[in-house]
Amino acid sequence: MVMPASVARKVPGDAGGGTTTLAARALGDFLRRMRSRPALAVAGGGRRRVTGLRREEVAVAANISITWYTWLEQGRPVRTSPRTVRALARALRLGEAEAAHLARLADAVASAAPRWRRTAQASPALRAMVDGLRDSPAYVVNGRWDVLHANAAARAVLGSFEATPGVTDNVLARLFLDPGWRGRFLDWEAVASSAVAQFRAAGGRLVAHPDWNAFVADLAARSPEFAHAWESQALADAHLRRKRLAAPGGEPLELLYASFAPEGEPEDVRVVLYVPADDAARGVLARALRPFGPARRPAR
Repeated sequence: MVMPASVARKVPGDAGGGTTTLAARALGDFLRRMRSRPALAVAGGGRRRVTGLRREEVAVAANISITWYTWLEQGRPVRTSPRTVRALARALRLGEAEAAHLARLADAVASAAPRWRRTAQASPALRAMVDGLRDSPAYVVNGRWDVLHANAAARAVLGSFEATPGVTDNVLARLFLDPGWRGRFLDWEAVASSAVAQFRAAGGRLVAHPDWNAFVADLAARSPEFAHAWESQALADAHLRRKRLAAPGGEPLELLYASFAPEGEPEDVRVVLYVPADDAARGVLARALRPFGPARRPAR
């Protein structure tokens, strides 16, 4: 099979451990994982020595050469056209979230340099807005999920984010390294696996950035549970979700939460907002926030 010139070509430069190589490796890892899913086994193919599809089967289904597809899985800096990316998604039978992630990874390989600069602090206006949400736990995160600011309600319900630097000041690290959070969430395993899947999906455009990769590698070294969840390559887009946790008084509290990107802020900044799931939860939250009433000034 001949590879059309418009389908793929080598990205110039970056033959060592640079940003394009990081993105290409992430793309290769994702393709291998998606190809190896048991659900992709060919019907009527008899006994197979491989799980999922062979490289040749993916290449034929996507109408590309086996050589180019092999290079992609090997993490070589090969640029693919949008049409080829869509063909690979169809060949691998990817869902919507997986196909979108594949496109983000391919775009990261094609980009000459990472386009992310990690935001280190929330702007004064954003801090004021979050603090103004007195009855709703809310906090600000960057692309690595470092907590840049949290309001009094968030600290009351979720605990201090400044207690242990390197653990409690990052949402993902805290989920896996803080025993207090493990005990606070009533369905910790579901919350943790969902968080990893959302972090991977949100970080598709950041895989070429050394700082983001270093954070993932460090957390994987510190938490075997995170490392296992990360290896699964699970993906989940951000949308309205529920969390069940124990309020400070021990009462079960069910909250709805979502994240949004505020206009006019750096592109990696998001606000995470929690609200009661029902009237019962509203009462539990009100009791939890009573010691943090209007008279108490939120900490900066």
